[in-house]
Amino acid sequence: MIEPVDIPSVAQLNGIFAPTTDEVDGPMEVVAGAVPADLAGAYLRNGPNPRFPPIGSYSYPLDGDGMIHGVWFEGGRARYRNRFVRTPAIEAEEAAGRALWPGVMDLGMPDPDDVPPELVGTERDLVDIHVVRHAGRYLALSEGQKPFAVDAGLATLGPCDFDGGLPDGMCAHPKVDPVTGEMVVFRYDVMQAPWLTWAVVGADGTVTSPPTALDVAGPYMIHDCAITASHLVLFVCPLHFDLEAAFAGGNPLGWRPEEGSRIAVVDRGTGAVTWFEAEAFWVWHIANAFVADTGDGGTEVVVDMPRWLHPGMGLDPRPAQGGAVRVHLDLASQTCRIDEVGDELAEFPRIDDRLLGQAHRWVYMAGKDPDDPPTVPGEWNRVVRLDTATGATDDRRGGRTRFGEPVFVPRDGSRAEDDGYLLAWGFHEDTLATHLFVLDPADVGGEPVAVLAPPQRVPYGLHGSWIPADDDL
Repeated sequence: MIEPVDIPSVAQLNGIFAPTTDEVDGPMEVVAGAVPADLAGAYLRNGPNPRFPPIGSYSYPLDGDGMIHGVWFEGGRARYRNRFVRTPAIEAEEAAGRALWPGVMDLGMPDPDDVPPELVGTERDLVDIHVVRHAGRYLALSEGQKPFAVDAGLATLGPCDFDGGLPDGMCAHPKVDPVTGEMVVFRYDVMQAPWLTWAVVGADGTVTSPPTALDVAGPYMIHDCAITASHLVLFVCPLHFDLEAAFAGGNPLGWRPEEGSRIAVVDRGTGAVTWFEAEAFWVWHIANAFVADTGDGGTEVVVDMPRWLHPGMGLDPRPAQGGAVRVHLDLASQTCRIDEVGDELAEFPRIDDRLLGQAHRWVYMAGKDPDDPPTVPGEWNRVVRLDTATGATDDRRGGRTRFGEPVFVPRDGSRAEDDGYLLAWGFHEDTLATHLFVLDPADVGGEPVAVLAPPQRVPYGLHGSWIPADDDL
């Protein structure tokens, strides 16, 4: 019998992170301001939510069952619904009345006597990181496994391999080209070569470019990617999976900064790859990338992102310092220059998704108040708007309220990337109350447009998407 996790010792299983097992429907209560009449669509957010108390180990944000929390806006009102992503593991554990799979870092499988024959020797589907919509499909996403499709009401439809086009799965952070409708994906493998592949799913949902291998020496953890109008950009930082250490009872992750970081710029049309070298750093999430002139007749790929000294997770004794940077990748000289844009301790960068792969100005992030930073890893208590042209920031400081990822919603009929609404869940550290903040992107520190309370507490979570009402909700 695998030992249960000591829940009080894991911060991300307590307080604002504590999971909920209730699936409810109900109206959102307006506690401040008013729901804008022109805000029409659905905001869906995914996050780790263990159905039963975990066993073995619990590693946030990789462990936990997926639960999608949705807020639907229409006619100046909002309603809420949440549902588990009902994987075979959840179904088996509900039948048993307890957790059967250990944590992802344990590399363990369930006891064959506890699960149906078809689940013996299988990994748990951890579709708990993100939720996106593409080609009519709502997809709950994980780190390298098959996504699970859900319907517009959040009922689980099952695993999706795109009619066999992506048989092994995909990443948690695909990028949808707003011009072509293509979804660009990648996947890393921790067990066997090819260690890293990329692919393209067409606007109609069929795989138009099958998985293609990139030249990497082994299993690296790569969480996010970026696209330009014609490229895929992947950061191969020196965070290795060490299976030998894992099977010996050690940490399956190893940070090897002496290797440095490598950056792959893949031509989406030809498949040609240009590699760049840099000193070691870590990147969790990327805001955007685009192609620009270098000023001397050449071109470069520009990437905006938070850069970290190392990934944390106990892999380096130094503080996990970071800040917003702009990466310049000169395609002719194959040189990399990294400029600091700001010293913001911030993550979860988002832009106006209509500009993915194109030049942008504003980046919206969840940040840490420098005067009162949260001490729990993964918590943020600021909403930040970063001006990439000047490095200036505007922010909302939450104090004891922690904020999740801010998602930009464009105002109907406007093309400006700061004209619309910014949606961010807020979680009070002391009362555990949850509110959805509707902010003005041009004045994130001003009075909220609206503050809404759901019919139940929403756990702190990860990533989500805005689905416009005219997008076949």
